[in-house]
Amino acid sequence: MKRIHSLDLARGFTVLMIAPIHTVMIFSKLSVRQTLLGNFLAFVAEWHGAQIFMTIMGISFALSKNKTPEAAVKKATLLMVFAYGLNIFKFVIPHFFGWLPAPLLEQLQVGPGIHGYIQLFAVGDILHFAAIAILVMGIVVGFRDYDRVAAWMAVAICFASPWLWDAASDNGFANYGLRIIGGKPPVVFFPLLPWLVYPLLGLCLGKMIQKIPNTNSDQNTDLYPPADQNQKPWLGFDSFWLIGLVFMLFAAILKYFLREDSFTSFYRTIPIDTIIHVGFVFMALSFWYWITLHVKANALFRLFNYASRHITRIYIIQWILICWLLPFISYQQSGFIGSLFLIFQTSIITLATSLMIDLTKSNVQKRK
Repeated sequence: MKRIHSLDLARGFTVLMIAPIHTVMIFSKLSVRQTLLGNFLAFVAEWHGAQIFMTIMGISFALSKNKTPEAAVKKATLLMVFAYGLNIFKFVIPHFFGWLPAPLLEQLQVGPGIHGYIQLFAVGDILHFAAIAILVMGIVVGFRDYDRVAAWMAVAICFASPWLWDAASDNGFANYGLRIIGGKPPVVFFPLLPWLVYPLLGLCLGKMIQKIPNTNSDQNTDLYPPADQNQKPWLGFDSFWLIGLVFMLFAAILKYFLREDSFTSFYRTIPIDTIIHVGFVFMALSFWYWITLHVKANALFRLFNYASRHITRIYIIQWILICWLLPFISYQQSGFIGSLFLIFQTSIITLATSLMIDLTKSNVQKRK
């Protein structure tokens, strides 16, 4: 698959913000999170974060040449191994050595003894969600008009999700599965409902992008080679903002008449708020496309592209680093200057570790 430049920039920017966001979340005082820096990171996390990443994952899946069920199962299995492996290194091992502070254990609602270790191992996070989403997309693309199927599924999930939240069962395994589908923090942070809306949206957009003529390939644009040159879409990256604006205005009007003055939980949004987030995704895609048109390639773009290609690795490294710093840095006690230093430290160490892995792999391949 030819890489799409604006999507790499959007995803890469989000990936590079992961370490700063989690650093502030774990180490900074509440007063720091209320500063301009804290508000900016909160905005990135809740608006330009997982929604963008999950939508781009759907687009990439649609554009991938290998969309077989076998490939989907293989990738999903690998991600699930990474997900539970990360829980071991992020939570279980630090808890065993007594590194997790009492307030954090209280927020995670960790029980005593072996039950607490099982809870930490089973926490559902974005990697768990991504693995299941890939399996779902692998099934959906089996349909002839999978973009329409994905669109109707996204609409159904958007509006039906609140009715299925917090479903429970007396069977332990079934209950865990139901929590992954519609649970809430601290048991699961990215439930399938309503988060499946975004990768399904990505499948629809990916099918549309395949029909955009590649007329400026020498200018480093992000137009994907068309599947059918004679069938052009009615929307493209340059006009996605229009549909995004319509979504956001429609939802805002509904919120006004329904007197929904506040946003619901970031992890479980009601239909109106999900529609607003979908609208923002469309606008963000246009924004990054405009960036590629009007800003020349530079070192920062190369960094974004690198982060986009190594998102899983960077995500795992930064979480392990942050949690293993807890014995040395007090939980949620750092001031503004200390937080800036920690953001710089965790970001640099994360990227340096990723680059060292690349260098090691390269050296091993040369020796072979």
